Amino acid sequence: MQLEFFGAAGEVTGSCHVLRVGGQTILLDCGLIQGSYKNELRNRDAFPFDATEVDAVVLSHAHLDHSGRLPLLVKRGFRGPIHAHFATRDLARVLLGDAAALGERDAERENRRRRRHRKPLIEPLYDGGDAEAAVRQIRGHRYHEAFEVTPEVTVRFFAAGHIMGSCIVEVTIREGDTKRKLLFSGDLGQYDTPILRDPEALQGVDALLMESTYGGRKHRSRDETIDELGDILRAAERDGGNVLIPAFAIGRSQELIYELAMHVDAWNLAAWRVFLDSPMAIEAAEIYWDYPHLYDDEATQLRKKVHEMPLLDRLHLTRTPAESRVRQESRRWSRPHRDSSRDGPRGCEHPHPRRPLRARRCRRPVAMVWRVGQRATGVARPWRAPGRRRTG
Repeated sequence: MQLEFFGAAGEVTGSCHVLRVGGQTILLDCGLIQGSYKNELRNRDAFPFDATEVDAVVLSHAHLDHSGRLPLLVKRGFRGPIHAHFATRDLARVLLGDAAALGERDAERENRRRRRHRKPLIEPLYDGGDAEAAVRQIRGHRYHEAFEVTPEVTVRFFAAGHIMGSCIVEVTIREGDTKRKLLFSGDLGQYDTPILRDPEALQGVDALLMESTYGGRKHRSRDETIDELGDILRAAERDGGNVLIPAFAIGRSQELIYELAMHVDAWNLAAWRVFLDSPMAIEAAEIYWDYPHLYDDEATQLRKKVHEMPLLDRLHLTRTPAESRVRQESRRWSRPHRDSSRDGPRGCEHPHPRRPLRARRCRRPVAMVWRVGQRATGVARPWRAPGRRRTG
């Protein structure tokens, strides 16, 4: 057995680990390198292995820093199976398709500039066809179900509690009379995270490969975070302001909508209009809705009482850029609104979350921006509107 690390080692993003057993090659994840422009250019480099010689990929979850180079792997010749949880397969369809579309638009924009300066044109990292091909190669599996990846390697998935379908990957390796277990954590969720079950505890492994994005800090309790959000909403209602929450489209946005639904009375949300301003987050929420058997006990009980989305009476799903622009520039809002926009390790770099920050209603001193999650090293800070900011 040989294990090599070609991403998410010494940095947060670009998860890609190579396991070689019995003359066959297995990738654990194949994610995008994210952060600064210089870092992202590294995605165009050649893989430190031959994509045509990779026999299989095991994918821990759908976030792009773990899945985002799968279409590139396919583009460069990989034709084997990609093993993932069923929910990960559904979310990957959304994420990889969106990443391909953004990449094509970015390349088109850059080429317009290059034509003006008579410079060589570039191609997108991959296109929609590559993303579709990668999704077609995904084979879905359930938690706790053992499946063969190669004759020497068997894998089981366990709940990681990070996003829907996220997995702790147990790899059982047989070489002759020797049997070993490697455990790959993927990204681990916090205990008591809403909607999802807590990460499962496993024992009896010979080697542990663990993510450590937040390894150097101690998280505050979830109750403290919820109390802060309640304070922000009450202050905004008192002052007549808005609250903008740039949030991860998959995972964080669904958690926030859930907490808002659970605190309608406590936070007087019946008087608010709530906008989920991200087509990707809306698609992800619909996928979350399709996997009730993966919910924790509290979410399961709520799901039994509510038979269709949305959970909030005044939740508006903003699916198109035109709807988003009209909503952002409207002068006729009588109440504060909450806006959960597409986000990720790039913070507010992408123009989609930047537009609401410039919107008329968010340029006032009473407006608040509550940024949740981390901002990757090397990423510019969000465009500065005059309103207040809180980082949770």
